[in-house]
Amino acid sequence: MARKTVTMAGGGYSAEVFCTQLHALYDTLEKRRQAILADPDFGPGNDQLNDELDRVVRRITLVQDCFEEFCPS
Repeated sequence: MARKTVTMAGGGYSAEVFCTQLHALYDTLEKRRQAILADPDFGPGNDQLNDELDRVVRRITLVQDCFEEFCPS
């Protein structure tokens, strides 16, 4: 499968750079997810942490979708 090139205004943007940034974003989100789950205040009564966890998980899913679309295996 040919590599896709993502282009942005003002010039080219390589799939390799994009995928590297996606991996870094995924790692950051995964670390935050683990930190929330390890937080002693995490639980049914903490809406703030539950909402943040939901947002982090949604973002992880979006990043995974981008991996599938733009990054070679």
